[in-house]
Amino acid sequence: MPRLHKYRDRNVCYVLTAIRGAVVTFQLTAEGEKKLAAARIGPNEQFPRALLLDLYRTGDAFTGGSAAASLALDSAGQLEMDFANDPDPETAFPACDVCGGVNDLYLTIRGKPEDLVAQLQCAACRNLPGTPSDSCIPIGVLSRPVLSRLFQVKTVGSRSSGVKQFEELLRSEFESKWEALRERRGNAQTSLFDAGPGNGLKLSPS
Repeated sequence: MPRLHKYRDRNVCYVLTAIRGAVVTFQLTAEGEKKLAAARIGPNEQFPRALLLDLYRTGDAFTGGSAAASLALDSAGQLEMDFANDPDPETAFPACDVCGGVNDLYLTIRGKPEDLVAQLQCAACRNLPGTPSDSCIPIGVLSRPVLSRLFQVKTVGSRSSGVKQFEELLRSEFESKWEALRERRGNAQTSLFDAGPGNGLKLSPS
């Protein structure tokens, strides 16, 4: 389960969570901090992963950058307690199609003009030898309309599983999940996602 933390040397917050076995730091925009505060979530408090997904979807939570270097020194001692028993799937976060990482993801479009392939790639995998990218765009700037327009302009022959998952995230509606937390604050955690027969992510289309 994600936990909100505050930097020791400045008046801003960040989020730590575990995704696919790795500890991931999410920086927050001012609007992201405002949304969490409105949901009565303060420093050192846990909150449902569904809400972090929404902040990620809107660009109000993002990975990458150098800010992680100034994390509080005692954070590592909190990790086991912070990340246990989250009711929502960590696999809901988009990941690099090559290595499975979640940091600094870009949408890349590669291949011949008549047979382009769209993938999500992290910084390391974008730098691997291979076909040069036709397009390379940080996913934090991609909204649903922008992505749809991009795929209209580019003749993309195939989209990776990571791209399809990111498209699903952009189509999702999260306001009801924020409201559910505000109404149920202090009650036992239950999943804010509806799991289908295969325990997949079943989000409501916006």
